[in-house]
Amino acid sequence: MQTPVQIPPFLRGDVEGVHLIVSVWLRSLEEVEEIVARWASDLSPAGFWWVPAPGTNPIGGLVRHIGGSSYRLMLRGTGQEVPESIRIRPAEEMAPSGRDPQEVLAEFAEHMAKTKAALRTLTMSDLERVVQFVQYEVKAAYVLDHIAAHAQHHAGQIITTRKLWNAR
Repeated sequence: MQTPVQIPPFLRGDVEGVHLIVSVWLRSLEEVEEIVARWASDLSPAGFWWVPAPGTNPIGGLVRHIGGSSYRLMLRGTGQEVPESIRIRPAEEMAPSGRDPQEVLAEFAEHMAKTKAALRTLTMSDLERVVQFVQYEVKAAYVLDHIAAHAQHHAGQIITTRKLWNAR
């Protein structure tokens, strides 16, 4: 019996009811969620927090950072303030914490759900609106586009780190 081939998110077509570019972003984030599920969800705490070499990040830190940064970018891209409680430097967010992997994965899922829900509400005028990002003023679409690009970048690191863990 053959295992059914799952259609990759980028070939699943439009997400109904949203602008085309938002649909593309949502499909990219689906892929990130599937990568995290496939490559991170079954790891022991040792594998989840393993650091393969100095200057690299554990899978757990990458998962935490993808969720947190996606949510923060969504807030910034929609002109909202990032609450003090979730402001964190990437190095701190990605550092090994030893937290239970299931807690980190649940937090990731919560941040991704909030991010995707907010993206689904965007109109063309929302995408064209100028927002403040640190000291820069830029159209919201550029900040919001970075959510998927940034998440994909780190998802690739999760795959590589998991392969290194498996090869030990």
